Amino acid sequence: TPLRSFGVAVASEAIQTMRTLGRRHRHYGADFMVFALINEPKVDGKKTCSIVLMKGDNEQLIEVEDPTPDDGMRVSHGRALVSGRRVKTDYVPKQMRLERDGVIPDYGRSYGLFHVTDKFKDVVEALEPNVHQFIPFELVGPRKKHVADLWFMFVCNRLDTVDRERTTLVLVDGKMWLPARESPRDQWPSHVDSGTQSMLFFDLNRIGNHHLWFDKHIIQELPLVSENLANSLKDARVTGVAFAERRVAR
Repeated sequence: TPLRSFGVAVASEAIQTMRTLGRRHRHYGADFMVFALINEPKVDGKKTCSIVLMKGDNEQLIEVEDPTPDDGMRVSHGRALVSGRRVKTDYVPKQMRLERDGVIPDYGRSYGLFHVTDKFKDVVEALEPNVHQFIPFELVGPRKKHVADLWFMFVCNRLDTVDRERTTLVLVDGKMWLPARESPRDQWPSHVDSGTQSMLFFDLNRIGNHHLWFDKHIIQELPLVSENLANSLKDARVTGVAFAERRVAR
């Protein structure tokens, strides 16, 4: 499914660095307690369906309810969907169209919009009731024939969860984590130099009791989940999900 660019004006190398900070893995060991939630394109060996916007809809018109700036990355201009804040419903689509047949996953992403089934929603709500925003929409086929009732999910935890002492990226201007080679040298912390490998560590104390969130200083547009939520999704046999491990400071 095509995804529209959010137009983030940073070097593509920085995004690639963030992607490689963790690796996809299916064992939830004691050494890793934070995961990035990513899409699994197949369910039991079968491809998932392709979902597209209806004519006239534009996900980039969606805005957050509270646009007040904080010390993190911007929450407007295309980043509302990954801001960690509630959104206004004015431009949230009422329907999406099935473009290619396939399995409807419990978790998917189309045009930057996260869409989930009742099963995924119930698992999240069991751990964090009434925290995240779920907006219903109808999936339709040819001639707008009803296919399924689904939910758009907007993650509503906007946190600062990166460990400052062990992370070897640079928090540029106090806003965004970037590799040292792409950061002003005068902002490098004392434990970072030109030969330092870029490594990002999460801080369990900063995460607290949260289970699903966006980190306001990380450019990568993937939700982060606790080990508890990852295991709950696995136990419920939720489809469409895979987990990229992230390091945790010990």
